[in-house]
Amino acid sequence: MQVLRAGALYFALVFAVGFALGAIRTLWVVPRLGTRMAEVMEMPIMLAVTIVAARWTVLCAFRCR
Repeated sequence: MQVLRAGALYFALVFAVGFALGAIRTLWVVPRLGTRMAEVMEMPIMLAVTIVAARWTVLCAFRCR
């Protein structure tokens, strides 16, 4: 059960950040820089978010009790 909770937490964190960044990208960055440049700018941020979220989820799910 702990693994399912950790997976759901990881999904929620990454999905929420991706949703927010997607809205920012679509509304403000794409009109100014274009679709491809906006996507390229978002990629490293999402990579960092996935790494940090995975690390935090594992540490918190199995140590924070």
